[in-house]
Amino acid sequence: MSQRGFTIFEIVLSLSITMVLMAGLLPAMTSTIRDARTARATTDMTDLGLQINQFLTDTGNTLFTIDGTNGAGSKLQLMVSDGDMPGCTTAGAPCAGGLLSWNRAVDNVGGITDFLERHLVTNNPRGNSANDYPVGAAAWRGPYLNGPINPDPWGNRYMVNAEAFPAGGNDVIVLSAGKDETVDTIFQANGFATGGDDLFSLVQN
Repeated sequence: MSQRGFTIFEIVLSLSITMVLMAGLLPAMTSTIRDARTARATTDMTDLGLQINQFLTDTGNTLFTIDGTNGAGSKLQLMVSDGDMPGCTTAGAPCAGGLLSWNRAVDNVGGITDFLERHLVTNNPRGNSANDYPVGAAAWRGPYLNGPINPDPWGNRYMVNAEAFPAGGNDVIVLSAGKDETVDTIFQANGFATGGDDLFSLVQN
């Protein structure tokens, strides 16, 4: 018994119906992906905040430093994960002031920006074992996270305004620039409210 093949009309009709169905599902799929990324970023930032506080509890420190001490003269201002540096604009112009502080590169020699991983995973601030935090009881008891500490779901780095340690004035937060990959939140505040679509998790206040 012979079988009839599809006609051109039937193929076109099937493709048209499929395209209509996909067009209707696309917004829902996009929303689901966006929500999943936001949920992952929120979970990542909450976990980072918990491990940061555990580090501070274990070491008896009130801040993070570039030389493993607890001295304010060597404290970090910004801690970041792996990932790209997000954009930063103010009303279409290059960012400045309270936004600019998020956009600092890691400097292994004289900088005050360092990778979170060096403090929570490997214990070598600035990538130098000479700067290790003391190890043992009432000291560094990590690793606090499995490394590496990955970027946010949009490929940009998570950031911690470590300059605010010890908290009591300005809040300490973990920040993600969010879907638009542009920082819109000021660096220091007592009672943070995110700008744009930024996401954050409170570490200390």
